[in-house]
Amino acid sequence: MTEPSPSKESALKRRREELGLKQRDIAIGVNVSMQTVSNWETGRYKEAKLTLPQVKALCRVLQWSIEELPNELGPVE
Repeated sequence: MTEPSPSKESALKRRREELGLKQRDIAIGVNVSMQTVSNWETGRYKEAKLTLPQVKALCRVLQWSIEELPNELGPVE
């Protein structure tokens, strides 16, 4: 099985793996379901609808500044 090309990989998944986190860690930190995190990573949800506290939590969990937060959480072509 071939690895996805970096340009089509989810920025969220790449960052999560860099930090050694599981989807469950993100889900708990942001207060969403694990399925939601999976859907973000695969691009199933084209837009993440998060409250401001959830955006802050996502940045905190992934150690991203607001400037580093990608415009798309799913795979980018």
